[in-house]
Amino acid sequence: MAVKLAEWVKFFREMEAKGIRVFHVSALKSVSGLDSKALSVALWRLERRGLIRRVARGWICFGDCSIPEIVKAVFPSAYLSLEWALHYHEVLDQEVRVVTLVWLGKTKVVQSREYLFELHKIKRELYFGFNVKDMIAEPEKALLDLVYFRGKIPPELNLEFIDFSKLAAYAERYPPKVRWLLSLGLHIKS
Repeated sequence: MAVKLAEWVKFFREMEAKGIRVFHVSALKSVSGLDSKALSVALWRLERRGLIRRVARGWICFGDCSIPEIVKAVFPSAYLSLEWALHYHEVLDQEVRVVTLVWLGKTKVVQSREYLFELHKIKRELYFGFNVKDMIAEPEKALLDLVYFRGKIPPELNLEFIDFSKLAAYAERYPPKVRWLLSLGLHIKS
């Protein structure tokens, strides 16, 4: 059973209207009724026409999906943090090429054609401080996560975007070493 291009586009547009733009190939296989090989050919053709992008192994995106859209589908329990979130919140100016995530799963790196996802395992008691809708850490939480995982503070930060009372409150939940590195790093910058 072949699925025509117009049928694929119609399906993707219907899903997009429901707010779904990132799909796992197993779902597309189920919906289309195609076997793995036929589905692979169909997806290759759709990709060649620029209608879809492969965003991670087994995952495709219809149109231009944002990083948060991709992360919510591919890594649903992860939140964007560290350098990526700091850049998003304009606390860090330098361009970020790695999508940095925090979650309760194992630490790992996932490479796709377009992205490098770096996932860091965090203790359950430190799994807080992010926007649940977009799964992006607040600037204060992203800074604390950065110090926690990297053991340092980037040299150039736009500290005007940091709420220092919130930072202090969040820091109380972190190990003493993180609080010490944070106070040392921010003292040097002020």
